[in-house]
Amino acid sequence: MKPAAAIAAFALLVHAGIASAQAAAPAEPKRMDAGAAVKTCAGTVTDECVVRHFKDTLEASVIRGRLVYQNYCTLCHGKEGKGDGRAARLHTPPPFDLTLSAAPRDYTLQVVRRGGEAMNRGKGMPPWGDQLTDEQVNDILNYLFSIRLHKQAGKG
Repeated sequence: MKPAAAIAAFALLVHAGIASAQAAAPAEPKRMDAGAAVKTCAGTVTDECVVRHFKDTLEASVIRGRLVYQNYCTLCHGKEGKGDGRAARLHTPPPFDLTLSAAPRDYTLQVVRRGGEAMNRGKGMPPWGDQLTDEQVNDILNYLFSIRLHKQAGKG
């Protein structure tokens, strides 16, 4: 793929994939400038370059959130967040399909921090509040909002 096409595709994915995450964020995060990214990343915009050089942007937060998700959530919720991870069959009720979530950001934050049982959900969802930093929780929320199938501005 030519660099210009890659940039256009990247910008389209960023716009479509994280618009709801930006709308749901408590404080509006900085957005990455695509032109600056191309220049800084020597024409090839990679996750590593975005996180390293644009760390305070929503795009970098979503990338970091995906990494946190892969480390803590994939086993139950699956690679794509559909509730079909390897350990999903061990839980009753099964893990939630996160791509279908319409829960507000604050509620999702409480489920992540306090766990499912504390929020009158399934006992299988552990509380991550003691294991994850505030930055990791914010990043994972931005990632979760980016994978939702129904992305509506202002809707969580």
